[in-house]
Amino acid sequence: MEDQAQELRELMTPHKTRIIAVTSGKGGVGKTNISVNMAIGYAQQGKKVILIDGDLGLANINVLLNAVPQYNLMQVVNKQKEMQDIVTPTEFGFKFIAGANGFSKIANLSVEQLDRFAEQFSKLSDADIIIIDTGAGIANNVLQFVAAADEVCVVTTSEPTAITDAYGIIKIITTEYVDREMNIKLLAIPDELAIFCWEDSFRQSMAFIDAPKFQRSFAKSVGNKSYE
Repeated sequence: MEDQAQELRELMTPHKTRIIAVTSGKGGVGKTNISVNMAIGYAQQGKKVILIDGDLGLANINVLLNAVPQYNLMQVVNKQKEMQDIVTPTEFGFKFIAGANGFSKIANLSVEQLDRFAEQFSKLSDADIIIIDTGAGIANNVLQFVAAADEVCVVTTSEPTAITDAYGIIKIITTEYVDREMNIKLLAIPDELAIFCWEDSFRQSMAFIDAPKFQRSFAKSVGNKSYE
């Protein structure tokens, strides 16, 4: 796995593309919302941003963006499309690559498929920043994305199980999968910033995109000026 991750970093290094992986130990903690807002924030700073839905098999970034992409990562895995062919623009100034939802094949990639995946990433090297919204947990695909990143944001909430799982994935990253210094940040999302209100309309549930409170709290929780 580290060989594949190293290959991806080497492909991106000449172009100085910054790769950020947003991950979590437990699902449902707001990881995808963080990823989308991060993409919006960097786009507003004039950066060329590509957001990748790396939750392979259970992708949902397109749902948050209210977008229906023509192609997704399944076409890349099946060698029907190249990575640059499935990039979709958004109204928020960044581009995204949709994952596939409901396909076990893409959720369990072989070593050969992961190698091709890493190779395809080089076709996105004109981006300033690539943000990867990974799946939750410690599946092989998740750790592959994490190991390839320059920076990792581990998202959690105040729920004890979420904190425990966040600790678990950080421990695995640092002791089993990465043999180099890595910039890892823990983002603890306060309960009052819960995004979804299922009784509200879809558009109301999307209100977080313009929420200054979220942006201020996000920058404060990161504690790093490079994210402000």
